[in-house]
Amino acid sequence: MKPTEYVVDTPMDREEIVDFANYVFSQAHEPHDFKTLLPKAYGDQLPELGAKHYLAKQAGRIRALVADRVIGLRILDETLKVGCVGTVSVHPYSRSEGHMKALMKMMTDDARSQALDLLMLGGIRQRYNYFGFEQAGWAYRYNIEEPAVRHALGGVDDSGVAFSELAEDKPEEVDFAWRLAASLPMAGERSRERFLDIMHSWHSRCRLIRIDGGMAGYVMGEGSEIALLNEDDLPRVIKALYRDDKPGRISIACGPHQTRRIEILGEICSNRSVGSVEMINVLNWPRVLTALLKLRASFLPLEDGELTIAIDGEAPLTIRVAGGAPAVAAEGRKPDLCFTHMQAQRRLFGLEAFALGSVYRNWFPLPFCVSPADTF
Repeated sequence: MKPTEYVVDTPMDREEIVDFANYVFSQAHEPHDFKTLLPKAYGDQLPELGAKHYLAKQAGRIRALVADRVIGLRILDETLKVGCVGTVSVHPYSRSEGHMKALMKMMTDDARSQALDLLMLGGIRQRYNYFGFEQAGWAYRYNIEEPAVRHALGGVDDSGVAFSELAEDKPEEVDFAWRLAASLPMAGERSRERFLDIMHSWHSRCRLIRIDGGMAGYVMGEGSEIALLNEDDLPRVIKALYRDDKPGRISIACGPHQTRRIEILGEICSNRSVGSVEMINVLNWPRVLTALLKLRASFLPLEDGELTIAIDGEAPLTIRVAGGAPAVAAEGRKPDLCFTHMQAQRRLFGLEAFALGSVYRNWFPLPFCVSPADTF
């Protein structure tokens, strides 16, 4: 194996990074063009790449890379600093040389030095377990198919619902959608300047929703993110999407905090399921636990009580709920439970928490659910 250097990207690496990613993913899957696929990270309109890249180079050429796009993730009144990991790739001729192990460690160490609270990515579970990632949170997925539209939505009037593509030549519409996105209880901080790049990533459409002539919301893709001023308009919007897009199925994922949406979709859906969301690696347990316990308390009254946990030798954390309000602090108390890092992520975030039978059952699993707009 040739000598390898592991470095952070510079502006001079930009074009080679895009070419390398296009080559590796096109070889492994269908043709890729990262400039159009992910304009929020690789678009030509960006003055610099929208993510930091960790590179393995041999003789000056990239042989592997990992990218990290840092965002602020708003959760009610808390904002977590989150690293969205993506474009994980190794040249086909350089596999099994240990590059990914070195780059993932380099990226994680750098994330800790930047005081990131959390890393998240999508991918094969067993592959990323090795690097401290585990599936987290849960979402309810509702599928609406033609029989549901014909029967459950048969009496719904969709005649006043219209869609139009969001574009910068209609700034008042983009401003409206951007403000609505900023009001969501759990969403990434999407700057107005980059809003359309973010919403159009992964080749997604983003359309304004008008109801009876007034701006009422927006829809990303075919329903991967829908935001409405009035949640009760959702049945009209779904029926209108079927009318205009003629899909075989509309699939909508809901975080557990979206209680009114869950109620509406539960009445009209063809079928539903529950599943995990992204894979996460928690770097700052007190901040992450505090933010997500507050979110859980916003839709489910938490039982009062206290629990002290120790995670991988870190200072034990006491979780206390008083009057339904959660708080997390290191108080030097003897732990009630001791977890490894991976066990803690599974037991506190994973679906397994539904099966736990102790007093803190009401607190977990934590409701981590992010929009595709806020992933890498």
